[in-house]
Amino acid sequence: MDWLGCLKAIVGLLPCVDSKVTPHVVYPFKVSRNVKDMKEATEKLIELKRDVENEIENAERGTATNRILGWLGRVGTIETESRDIDNKYQQLCRCIWNISPNLYSNYKISKRAEKYRDKATDLYKEKSTIPVIAMLPPQGQEMPASSSKSPYLESVLDYVKADVNGIIGIWGMGGVGKTHLLEQINNALCKDHASKIFVVHVECPKECDEENVQNTIIEKLGLSKSDNREVKQLTIYNFLREKSFVLLLDNLWKKVDLKTIGIPDPMEAAGLYKRKVILTTRSERICKEMKSRNKIKLDGLDWEDAWSLFKTNVSEETINSHPLIEKLAMDVAKKIGGLPLALITVGLAMYDKKVPDEWMGAVKQLKPIRSTAVELSDVYTSVFETLSFSYDSLKTDGLKKCFLHCSLWPQGDIIMKNDLVELWMGLGLIDSSTLEDAFVIGYNYIGTLQTVSLLEIVDDNFTKMHDVIHDMALWIANDKKEVMNKWIVGAGEYKRGQQIVISSDTEIVSIRGLFFSITDTSTKLTTLRGGYKELRDSGIQLISFSELTYLDLSLSWLNAFPVEICNLVHLQFLNLSYNINLGSLLPEKLGALTKLKYLLLRETRCTLPQGVLLKLKALRVLDLSNFYKYSYSISAFVEEIFVLPKKMYPMLEEDLKHLHNFQALGISISGDDFNHVLSKNVSVPVRWLDVVGYDGSYISFSSSFLGNSQLRRNLFSLRIRSCKLASWVEFESASEHQSNCCLERLDHLSFEWMERVTEIKWNSLEPKDVFPRLRVLKFWDIPHLTSISWVINLPCIRELYVINCRSIKQLFSIDEQNKSEINVSQHSFPSLKRMYLSLSGKLVRISDFMITFPVLESLEINHCKNLKKLPFKTGDPPKRLKYIIGSEEWWDNVEMEDSTHRSSLQLYYRNVYTTLVASTKYL
Repeated sequence: MDWLGCLKAIVGLLPCVDSKVTPHVVYPFKVSRNVKDMKEATEKLIELKRDVENEIENAERGTATNRILGWLGRVGTIETESRDIDNKYQQLCRCIWNISPNLYSNYKISKRAEKYRDKATDLYKEKSTIPVIAMLPPQGQEMPASSSKSPYLESVLDYVKADVNGIIGIWGMGGVGKTHLLEQINNALCKDHASKIFVVHVECPKECDEENVQNTIIEKLGLSKSDNREVKQLTIYNFLREKSFVLLLDNLWKKVDLKTIGIPDPMEAAGLYKRKVILTTRSERICKEMKSRNKIKLDGLDWEDAWSLFKTNVSEETINSHPLIEKLAMDVAKKIGGLPLALITVGLAMYDKKVPDEWMGAVKQLKPIRSTAVELSDVYTSVFETLSFSYDSLKTDGLKKCFLHCSLWPQGDIIMKNDLVELWMGLGLIDSSTLEDAFVIGYNYIGTLQTVSLLEIVDDNFTKMHDVIHDMALWIANDKKEVMNKWIVGAGEYKRGQQIVISSDTEIVSIRGLFFSITDTSTKLTTLRGGYKELRDSGIQLISFSELTYLDLSLSWLNAFPVEICNLVHLQFLNLSYNINLGSLLPEKLGALTKLKYLLLRETRCTLPQGVLLKLKALRVLDLSNFYKYSYSISAFVEEIFVLPKKMYPMLEEDLKHLHNFQALGISISGDDFNHVLSKNVSVPVRWLDVVGYDGSYISFSSSFLGNSQLRRNLFSLRIRSCKLASWVEFESASEHQSNCCLERLDHLSFEWMERVTEIKWNSLEPKDVFPRLRVLKFWDIPHLTSISWVINLPCIRELYVINCRSIKQLFSIDEQNKSEINVSQHSFPSLKRMYLSLSGKLVRISDFMITFPVLESLEINHCKNLKKLPFKTGDPPKRLKYIIGSEEWWDNVEMEDSTHRSSLQLYYRNVYTTLVASTKYL
């Protein structure tokens, strides 16, 4: 025992000395050891600090986390204090033989040294729990773009790379290639990772304002969201103020205030940061109002590039199919001029024309584009005349009408394909013997229009129109007149207080946010989409439009059923969906609408009086289901989920059996009515089935349900939710019925809010046989579910959502000892494009590596803290992968085999603040 130990022992023997006093007594005698220990701990901490600083300095795609910056600050404090303590001790030791005789000073120094030794030790340990680098959002996102290179690309890129900051305005007529150029600029900058320039691309529709731009920037940079404009302004500014960036504003229709958005002044910080704004617009005036330092006018392609683009879209096969065609094709291309949009659409229209006479007709029909006309309206009339050739080339009048009605969505809107097909059906543009056939025809029409570039491809669920094509469609619909009074389309982009005027010529109005006036009570209006509140505020009643055949008042915030609708005796389509406050027994007078074919009451609380359906002899579709359109389900956030009153389904079924034209029912029913559906022979074509509150101890889908002919041929969406007592779900059938147990049309399947369900069983049935076409599958809030491995058997699954299934440890596993349960022939999801996983605390792995995802585009992870492995082999992500979305903390903890593996996947990572409800675009 050394002398210090002896001192502690002696002091400890004194009965009057408390144990808390002992350390204070010995402090003066261990000052040398405490100072030495403090210096060693501090030096070790400083070495770690240097490593951290080097890591931050060398980070290519990230910045120091706030936590590590705080840690470095605390290390600096300890470094300073340690130096001060050591200096004071060294001064005391100069007195005699390097030993300080001042017990009081020794006491204070020893106590401080011990304190900062412990702090240094704790900080050293704390470092292992703190991520050093916060991965920044991606520099930008590459966009699909034509391979043809804009002749203006290099000059604009030279400007971006130069040290001169500011705004560049690119202007020219619609369809001249402004968006194409901006897409190429975006992609070129995104590929230049060494530049560390943030690239944000914003599309600006007509009604775009500062807040629209703010929201897009925040979404693309993964910044904190807010409903307050000032908060969003500060969020954007604080992120960009010490970074280089290029803001791309595409198709700007009016001036926007960059300062209000939160964009640091592009003219400042020259040489330190590169700050550029590049905008495209149809008007040179906008360039001036935005104070563009440089302006570039796009006049179209030169002859060589124009001919190359035209040939590409016509195809070499067609050009070479006859000796005369190449010369005629050149004549067509020369008439079009250098307008890329027209070169593409007309070229695609001539894709299959291999007879010279057809090309001669095109040469005669096309008029040269007058790009040098004095009046801008004359220029666009000329463009529309050329583009309308593609419209004229559509093979049927039905397809032409369907195309024109795509323009009923506001310019720039993405269009849900199902909504578009329903519009066409409701207007009588698609007529077929069955609803399923109508959707097949509708989707084929969409595909045809996309093939000839009259519609643009967005994804599986959405499409859109180029703004010039949109204008051209309305120009044709309005008898090729500049003033729109026959078809009126808009979404509040006009000046506040401006009225739209419905005249005797007006046939279609699709608009929100504008007041109405009528110049002639003998209006021909047949179609009205939206605008009910505006009509009422304008003092106009629906009965004024007695010739209406199509009425869509969805999302109109209705609190009561507009009784005047019952007087519209020519009405064939009525949509009151997504008016969540609309809850009442519909009037019996509704039976006067004897021509009504479509009655859509989705996500409302409406019920029908007994017997009224028998009067609607023409009715084809009745949808009372609660599948909310723009979020996963608004009902998920209210205690009461609306379903039809108990025992009402049998009454509806009985009435609908007598309607000979009826084709589809959508319905939300309670558990009692579900028993009826499970056990009885369903006699009406149920297309959308929403089951709420089934109270059985388990849910059994047997051959009586799976083999029912009406469900087999018609059921499109099945949603089972709020089954609190069920412990499992089973799909089973006796052997003699197995071949008939097939829901061959089922597209969407969802299991939700099942507190006790632990498994989904398959007895004598294969999932792929029961759901051969299932495309979307969702598991929501099933906390005791342990496995969904059977999903690998579904060949057509494209979207999978697993939310709040807290007991699942691995989504998909292949038990080599039990191959009878899972088909292991391919080990892949051949169609899966999107996987969304949320609130699954025990999930540690998605799948075995032998299971592959060849077409996966998006993997989204939200609050799955234990999921540290991705289902991709090293350096071999799916070829179509676009995004890996998750929190920064989750991404930092994902286990990678090495830095090469991490860097290969880092290109796909997006730091997004996700919420319980997934992206509305997909759900």
